[in-house]
Amino acid sequence: MAEKIRIVLPDTGPLITLAHANALEVLLAFDAQQVQLVVTDMVEFEATRHRSTREDAQRISDFLEKHAGRIVIEKTVFGQMAISAARIYERYTESQQLRDFYATSNMPAPSPLAPNSGELSINSYVSELIGQPPGPPCLVIAEDDFFLRATPGALPGNAHIISTATLLAKLEELAPRFKARDVLDAARHYKGREPNRATVDSPAPKVKGGSTWDATVAAAQLTTKLTKKGNPRMKGSGSGS
Repeated sequence: MAEKIRIVLPDTGPLITLAHANALEVLLAFDAQQVQLVVTDMVEFEATRHRSTREDAQRISDFLEKHAGRIVIEKTVFGQMAISAARIYERYTESQQLRDFYATSNMPAPSPLAPNSGELSINSYVSELIGQPPGPPCLVIAEDDFFLRATPGALPGNAHIISTATLLAKLEELAPRFKARDVLDAARHYKGREPNRATVDSPAPKVKGGSTWDATVAAAQLTTKLTKKGNPRMKGSGSGS
């Protein structure tokens, strides 16, 4: 029998897509009694770091703050190192005095944030959960090829990977008034960024009996939290990041 996932981790891409569509409440469709929502420190940093100038980043920040406890921000070994390095790089680019100090000290300039840093922090977190393999099954919601097209064995064996489009399709199946295409279209209309519409559903390969996530989606929550707002294109699809 497939084991239910217990932890849900959205990557930066899905957070941005849902923020653009003003539909971050999609993530609350998981049953809080069965599933813990987790955002890693690096994903939070990447998704909210420009909140003072970008509306979508502010939406994500507000959402995470509003649902603190329901959504846990988890520190990771990789994330703590990467965030520290990113902040040093930001200070370096903003301060001529600091750049002069590096130059006179013959120190190499700090490097910018590495690509896929958020994904690597998720990998770090899921791997850290493995006390006795394979660890609790975790659902990773992703849009980047780092997860969606990863070669077998490249990800922790307790990671079940789905795409944003797959999650939205399941929500529509459970609550037909909710339209997955409307969310994806609203995200694209926000500022022209095309969300990844690939449908991917890859169970955790090392969980005995496999892993399942759709049974942890609460249909009642879908009705009350998602469909009551109507078409997600109706709200907040103006300017931003």
